[in-house]
Amino acid sequence: MSLSKTPQTQHVLTVDAEDWPALMCSYLGHAMPASAQFPETLRRVMDLFDAHDAKATFFVVGTHAKDWPEVVREIVDRGHELASHGWAHRKTDRLSPETFREDVRRSVGTLEDLTGVKVRGYRTPFFSLLPDHPWALEAQIEAGLEYDSSIATLLWQRAGTPISDQPFLFELAGGASIAELPIPACKWGPLTVRLIGGRCMRVLPRSVAAGHVRRCEEADLVGMMYLHSYEVPGLRLARHVPRGLGRKGAMLRASALPFEVGLGRMHRATADLLSAFRWAPACEVITRLREQGRLATVRWPDPSASQEPR
Repeated sequence: MSLSKTPQTQHVLTVDAEDWPALMCSYLGHAMPASAQFPETLRRVMDLFDAHDAKATFFVVGTHAKDWPEVVREIVDRGHELASHGWAHRKTDRLSPETFREDVRRSVGTLEDLTGVKVRGYRTPFFSLLPDHPWALEAQIEAGLEYDSSIATLLWQRAGTPISDQPFLFELAGGASIAELPIPACKWGPLTVRLIGGRCMRVLPRSVAAGHVRRCEEADLVGMMYLHSYEVPGLRLARHVPRGLGRKGAMLRASALPFEVGLGRMHRATADLLSAFRWAPACEVITRLREQGRLATVRWPDPSASQEPR
């Protein structure tokens, strides 16, 4: 598929920098360091971005950064933005407010200590920030963060909070504020679909993602691409699962099969979008929208129960 590059809107390019084997092992109660898959796939993703002169925001899991500090420094050295993806990739609702604060503080501190660069953004694992978690944004503000990218809009809309798919400013009850970069989602039959990210880009025709970004361009809206670092290179996920785990190891290798569906298509799908549209790190796009006065404000929680952007 050939797409001509358009000069209009600058869209957000984001990568969740994760090691699939280490995370899956941790979910089964087996702790292991991030495997060699982590730096290998990250470097392949950055090579693809370099080939298209594209810069991105990499949301990095704190434990993986501790295990592979050199590739984290390479993210910064190659001109990308470094942001936090939490310390141990745990859902927000699995953490108490106090534990969440420590998780954010520890992850941000580790990334800043490794690189000497200020971390400005955060993305909670699984987009698990929900309307009953205002303390999660408070914790981010306390940690010195400037923006969050943890909200899947469809989940909030189902809960009765009609927030926008476009970047906006969260204003908390105490007056503090933080920018929000949500990931838009839509219903497609029984499925929740994120058209320019993750599994949907692997299995849907490439024209679907391109059409979504094109519609954003036509409406002068900001799109966002959302990728996992292990998806783009198209490598087998199970090859770094450690041996000697018995039944757990067999479960992990079997669970890799649905994750591997469509991986062979992901590199081309990503390259098409990089060629056709203009991309930038989250921090640059949010700064530009602030300067243009295009960040609508959402008060949260709002005692009037009306939280539509104003």
